[in-house]
Amino acid sequence: MDIPKDLAAFLEGNNQLNYDYSRAEPNKITLCSLAELKPGVIWLSPEDENIDGYYEIPAVNLLSSCVAYEPDFILLWLPNEKVYGTWDCDHWCINIFPNTSWTDIVENPLPYLNSQWYPDNGVSRAYKPYLKYSLKEGRPF
Repeated sequence: MDIPKDLAAFLEGNNQLNYDYSRAEPNKITLCSLAELKPGVIWLSPEDENIDGYYEIPAVNLLSSCVAYEPDFILLWLPNEKVYGTWDCDHWCINIFPNTSWTDIVENPLPYLNSQWYPDNGVSRAYKPYLKYSLKEGRPF
C-alpha cells in the first residue's frame, strides 16, 4: 500500500496525535497501527441531488477508534490522489487537505480533525470526484 513515509514512520512508532480532546468534534481518536491499515472505499454523492448514483473512491482509513462517532474515514489517505482528508459518512462527501503532509497534521491536529464539521477552517476544500471517477448508477448496497 502506498502511504507517505512520514505517516508510516509515525504509525510504526505506535504514536498518537496530541491535542485537546475537548476541542475536537470527534473527541478522542486512536490511530490505526501500521499493520491495521488496509485499502478500502468510500462513496460520494453527485453534486446534483436528483441523480441516483455515487462515486466510489479508494481510501485508507487512519482511525481505529473514536469516542464521539464511528471512526470510519474521519481521517483518511486517498492513495490515488496522494492527499489526506475526511469523509462525512452521513452526507457522502469528502473534504481534502491539499498540500498537507502528515507532519503538518501532527503539528496541529485540531483543524484537520474538526474539518468535517467546520469545512471553512482554512485547511480543507471539497473534493470533486467527477474529475477522476465515473458516476455509478444506484447505490453500492
